[in-house]
Amino acid sequence: MTLFRNGHKFTLCARCCPPLGESLPFIYAQIAGPGGGARPVIGKVDTGASRTVLNFDTAEDLGIPDPKAGAIGEGTARTATDTGFEYYVHHVMVELADDQGNSVHFPLKAAFAEKVKRNLFGVDWLPHVCLAVDRKAVHLLRD
Repeated sequence: MTLFRNGHKFTLCARCCPPLGESLPFIYAQIAGPGGGARPVIGKVDTGASRTVLNFDTAEDLGIPDPKAGAIGEGTARTATDTGFEYYVHHVMVELADDQGNSVHFPLKAAFAEKVKRNLFGVDWLPHVCLAVDRKAVHLLRD
């Protein structure tokens, strides 16, 4: 699918669709941890999140058994309900692909948090993809 906006051409890179019974915009991405070996990760597209935050189960799947160890950074974040939680930052590689064989790869400094249940893909993706929303889906687009 190709979309045109302000004279720029964007090719659909990935289409976000919620799992059954959910009303939130979810997307599947391939994410590789420090040891390589990409794994499929599902997460909510969260335009209110300044960074991508993944849960500790996802960290383990990506070969990071203890996100507190070897972190390149750490901090405290706040949810929309003003609940604080600690996070630990690690380098990952993200791949988004469509069913036509097109893909986008980009490095990301992802936060891992024990108290986060759902993975959140934040606005730190926006330097790499364009976000478009309609009534049925959230689209990630790339020039």
